[in-house]
Amino acid sequence: MIAALGSLAFLHPLPRNSTAMFEISWIRSYLFILLSTATATAAEFDIDSLQERIYATIESVKPAVVSVRQRGGMFSGVIVSKEGQVLSAGHAVRPGARYQVLLPDGRQLTAVGKGSNPEADCALLQITSEVDDLPFVRMGESDSLVRNQPCLSVSFPGGQGVRGVPVVRFGRLVNTGGGRRMLQSTALMEPGDSGGPLFDLQGRVIGIHSRIGQSMTRNYEVDVNTFKKFWNELNREQTFTRSGPPVPKLGFRGVDRGDGVGISVMEIVENSLAANHGIEPEDVIQTVYGRKTPSIRDLRRALVAARDDKIKEIVVKIRREEKELEITVPFDVESESAPEVELPAYGEQEFAAPQAIDKLANLPMVFSELESELDDACVEISSTLSDDEELSIVGTLINATPFIVSKSSMVGDKPTAQVGDSTLELEVVSRDKENDLVLLKSSMQNSAGIDLSTPFEEIPGIGSFLITPDASGPGLISVVSTKVFTSRKQQSRGFLGVVPEDYKQKAGAILKEVTKGGAADRAGLLVGDVVTKMNDTVIATHMEMRRFLGTLDPNATVVATIQRGEEDLEKTIRLGAFPSFSNHAADQMNKSGRRDGFSQVIPHDADLKPTSCGGPLFDLEGNFVGLNIARNSRVRSYAIPGSIVKELVDQK
Repeated sequence: MIAALGSLAFLHPLPRNSTAMFEISWIRSYLFILLSTATATAAEFDIDSLQERIYATIESVKPAVVSVRQRGGMFSGVIVSKEGQVLSAGHAVRPGARYQVLLPDGRQLTAVGKGSNPEADCALLQITSEVDDLPFVRMGESDSLVRNQPCLSVSFPGGQGVRGVPVVRFGRLVNTGGGRRMLQSTALMEPGDSGGPLFDLQGRVIGIHSRIGQSMTRNYEVDVNTFKKFWNELNREQTFTRSGPPVPKLGFRGVDRGDGVGISVMEIVENSLAANHGIEPEDVIQTVYGRKTPSIRDLRRALVAARDDKIKEIVVKIRREEKELEITVPFDVESESAPEVELPAYGEQEFAAPQAIDKLANLPMVFSELESELDDACVEISSTLSDDEELSIVGTLINATPFIVSKSSMVGDKPTAQVGDSTLELEVVSRDKENDLVLLKSSMQNSAGIDLSTPFEEIPGIGSFLITPDASGPGLISVVSTKVFTSRKQQSRGFLGVVPEDYKQKAGAILKEVTKGGAADRAGLLVGDVVTKMNDTVIATHMEMRRFLGTLDPNATVVATIQRGEEDLEKTIRLGAFPSFSNHAADQMNKSGRRDGFSQVIPHDADLKPTSCGGPLFDLEGNFVGLNIARNSRVRSYAIPGSIVKELVDQK
């Protein structure tokens, strides 16, 4: 099972031989964080101090964040004790099930599912491999959290990335929970993140990833105090309820009568309380523990009340034919209670009180002056696609040249650039298919833009702040999520929208289905058409057609030769993006059509719109880092490193 986040629509490796070295490393990190905290909570917002705190937190917590796998499914967790107790999500963990736990240092350990509360969405795993140097992090406190407090998500959302390296996202607390509410943050999540930790910037777990909504600010966490509340129950192999220990069941199957009188008993479970104490099929249960039970829900509430009151026996009133009876049933909850289990013991440390940084609520405005300078490198590019659809996207000006770079699959025929009040016609100089880049040339030298004449600095490290400027808005602030990596082509193939089969003896591919509204349908292809050629490629079988389409990007234009009855026709088709068939909230967002299959990408957590791709990405010193190329998923945006952009321009 792949653990998905419930819809509301439900770190460097440590030495292997020294626990003491881990403690020393933690203390050093803590002292650094504590000193930084004092600076960051001063009246003047200090981005450098915040940046250093982020670096220190990532380094200290990363070794204890784990990827949990079973039968191809994957979710996340975090080790919170030297004994190997792992916090995770209740909807992901099955009590008694065996799991593989992968640590960032490369070790693969085994674990067993312990207690799981799907209602409160908390669960515990226990590492069963014999290891004496497990990295672990401290469980924090939820009660003292404040709105606009900075936080970090460090977990394994799956999908693309570097194996064994967790993905980092930065955010702030939107609300701090309380009662039955969850923590809510702006640190982005998606399926695979389930069970992963949310940290404060002092390296403590404050929440565990649970679920998301469609809005990017709707990222919900189980607060860590919920785990502490249920610590006894979590350390048993059991499923239990939000409100406490398991409630003994009477042991029958029944239905609500719907008349407000009671519950009709349909079947008695063998050797149950009901079977052993005289409840029979066709009885109507009217009250339990002095509470009326017109529905199964009311029965459940009555049993919970009896448990909470630590009652040793309960009275069940029933109607049997014309008689009303009272049956006394033993109800010993204590025998079902979990043994007392101590919370993990940590060394004595003092922590600064949580502090809000209100400017995080509108972080781009903190850098408005810098952003205003950097957005001079942005230009709007318009072009026409094969079906006369007008498309606009961002382009990046190359300073002191007539060149503009943008996202190739979003730039069609006859591109133009809007510069002030002037519309400039652009020439397509070259296209880099591997990286989805296009080099354009105008009739004017650019007086602004990125400078490619100086050597590139190293790509900023994980957790580094980045800025995506926007010529018409405040821009976006993000952080580097993980290491630079090669993005394999997975979702980015052109979508024709047909179901083909072989036609006769390798005479083409006949269309058995044409998806309404798909690329083929828009171009006028019909069921029964036989495709014999696509561009210059002869199509003899349906597999040849599929292989050819698999090499093309979304928005690519194909000229198809088809047989329709006695006619030979040519149809010009603009392919679409492959559709998502998922109803999960993580997929109800606009992603780039071409969103993977790049030689190198810098992943970051900006809420990047597909039409904002093609624009530049900078560090907070104004250095050009790369060109935004794709919104890959809810938690990932991709940028092509500046060195690759330079190679394209240098080949002009």
